[in-house]
Amino acid sequence: MNFLEQLFGYVMRGCYWLTHNYIVSLLLFALVFQLVLFPLGWKQQKNMVKQAMLRPQEMAIRNKYKGRNDQKTMQAMQNELLALQQKNGYSPLAGCLPMLVQMIIIFPLYWVVIRPLQYCGGLSYSTCYKLAEIFGLEFGKNAAGELTQPVSTTFQVDLATKLSQDGWRETIQNSESLLDSDGVNVLEAVEKMMERFGGDVPNATLFGVDLGVTPFDSLKPGIWWLIFIPLINLGLMYLSQFISKKLNYQSIQQETQQGAGSMKIMMYVLPLMTFFVTANFATAIGIYWIFRTLLSMLQQFILYKALPYPKFTEEDYKKAEKEFKKGITSPAGTRNIPDRPYRSLHHIDDDE
Repeated sequence: MNFLEQLFGYVMRGCYWLTHNYIVSLLLFALVFQLVLFPLGWKQQKNMVKQAMLRPQEMAIRNKYKGRNDQKTMQAMQNELLALQQKNGYSPLAGCLPMLVQMIIIFPLYWVVIRPLQYCGGLSYSTCYKLAEIFGLEFGKNAAGELTQPVSTTFQVDLATKLSQDGWRETIQNSESLLDSDGVNVLEAVEKMMERFGGDVPNATLFGVDLGVTPFDSLKPGIWWLIFIPLINLGLMYLSQFISKKLNYQSIQQETQQGAGSMKIMMYVLPLMTFFVTANFATAIGIYWIFRTLLSMLQQFILYKALPYPKFTEEDYKKAEKEFKKGITSPAGTRNIPDRPYRSLHHIDDDE
């Protein structure tokens, strides 16, 4: 995670250097990672196209076992479907990778967002800590009465505000020591940072409001409107799920009553989870997530147009059905037996 924090920090610093605006840099940051993850989306779409191309054969296999729902029959059908998928290079797990990568990204991203001076400005944490002490920001104390990290996890935003005000240089110069715990001269470090950004100080604010606070914690006069950030995420995530259902391939299992029920649950659960996360994390995370959702929907549309799903006629389904009824060798290597009034696979050995 520390490696990812450093990597994201360099990317975020470059985005801020180009834009000199924290919100725009978040949008650029989201765009960069959307482009980085695009090959995964392309691979996922190709995988779903492979699945869609197997639909006639899958229907034929399911019809072969139609009307028999005992455990052995269902297991045999699943084995045959799995063999068909493996033979044609389709992997049911391929769609999980993009989601897993996004979950890995969100945790180091949290620290990059709420520590703008450290990751955008390039100051070390010990330098930020020393500056917070110089400017008199509140610190907590442990059981031994020793100073710990500042009470607010967003103290770097407060510190950036202090460095943006007149007289910041005099305040630092008048301190007892200019060295942080690593022996770095904090005044020189701040001046170097400002020189890099043309006198600007990276600050995670929107209309003067600290984006390090959570929307739930901001329900008070003046900044109550931050609650709209998770609400927008809720609406966009629901829209994203709806579009995904329309554009992505729906397997036969997903179209069944049980599969449709699971999809319906996910359609409501994921937006609610997104709302809960963005309401309890730093507001900047919610803003980033808005950008990511919009870009993801755009990517879905592009992939849908670039790699369309095949469309089959009734003749294609009949052809696949005839091949299985002829008793050809199945992908599992077992002879397909024409339709007969079996009640379960227990009777197949008797007939043989």
